[in-house]
Amino acid sequence: MGVINTILGLGASVIMPIVIFLLGVVFRMKVKNALRAGLTVGIGFTGISLAISLVSDNLGGLVKAMQANWGLALDITDVGWPAASGIAFGSGTFVLASIVTFLIVNVICLAIKITHTLNVDIFNYWHFILIGTVSYFVTGHFILGIVVGTLFMMVNTILGERQEQVITDFAGEQMAGLTFSTQGFPLQLLFARGVDWVIDKIPGLNKISFNLGNLPSSISFFGEPMILGFLLGGIMSFLAGYKWDAALVVAVGLSAAMFLLPRMVSIMMEGLAPLTDAARDFMNTRFPGRKFNIAMDYCMLLGDRDVITMGIITVPIVLGLAIILPGNRFLPFTDLTALPYWMIGVVIGTKRNSFRALIAAVLTLCIGLWIATDLAPLITQMAAGVGFKFEAGTTISGFCVGQEWVGYIIHKIVSFFSGMF
Repeated sequence: MGVINTILGLGASVIMPIVIFLLGVVFRMKVKNALRAGLTVGIGFTGISLAISLVSDNLGGLVKAMQANWGLALDITDVGWPAASGIAFGSGTFVLASIVTFLIVNVICLAIKITHTLNVDIFNYWHFILIGTVSYFVTGHFILGIVVGTLFMMVNTILGERQEQVITDFAGEQMAGLTFSTQGFPLQLLFARGVDWVIDKIPGLNKISFNLGNLPSSISFFGEPMILGFLLGGIMSFLAGYKWDAALVVAVGLSAAMFLLPRMVSIMMEGLAPLTDAARDFMNTRFPGRKFNIAMDYCMLLGDRDVITMGIITVPIVLGLAIILPGNRFLPFTDLTALPYWMIGVVIGTKRNSFRALIAAVLTLCIGLWIATDLAPLITQMAAGVGFKFEAGTTISGFCVGQEWVGYIIHKIVSFFSGMF
């Protein structure tokens, strides 16, 4: 069990190359090609992590200063997704049982054609395990917790594969054959598409359209990722009360992140492309006429300029929402650097219309704040139960917890009915 926990703790940049290599061998790739594909994917993940760390390093102090300037006093602490994943992996027996169950159920569903996706995004199983553990903790039923986590995974997988065409229309045909089932993404994308549909029916609002890619050539320079990152970093530094030298450091750091992220994603795609082709050939040979997808981390969609831009713009927005939103007690902080991830579905679902994306983003962020607040007492008790260290007397949660939409709904339904018996 200790070995398993150690492997799971290595992170996506190590786990995914191993998974990609093994899958490549299974799908009859040459060993050297499978190894090359795995390492390329690992390099891409590492590059994305480094680029995201630029955002984290620069936003950390910036947000603290903004909190001090604005006098924020919310009592639930954001411990972030790394802590949440650690809490999820804290119960070895439950984790192992969950992973085995996920794989078995996925293969069965493939065999009986409920799904055509093999979910190999092993690292991100922690999202499903976290919510399964929450249900286990609430109901006291081990099996029920496994069921909740498994339902979360399969609903996400099935919903995600049905959005493949929407993804390829947005990001290109290189995404064909991939399913993105991470966290709340499939439902958030569907939600954003619903917002887009509603706005289409509202006279006046349906005529408003704006996108940074459509700026007049005379000012399009300001819409370039590196320039926009620089400007946004400078503006937020000003709001935080930074001196000019510190503001420049932040501005350049965010500029670098916006420039590097798309390039890191393209590197990762270089590794995935031959695996996807090999998997498709393998399945077509053995199951003629049968469609086959592989589920991967939705960070592959993170390199889009509009997504990164929306992720940075929503930092001050979500802080403002945290202050004024009725019923919210959660203060976003550690997970603010993950905002671009949660804007992927928003941008795709609103077809790059920045006006509509902003509306969908505000609604998405409000839902996330409420869920993070609601689950905070349970997350705090679970953290204490697995030995996670945090300041005594504090209540903790994570904004990542607020993005587990499908799992949260399933957990609430199961908890309601289990309470009747």
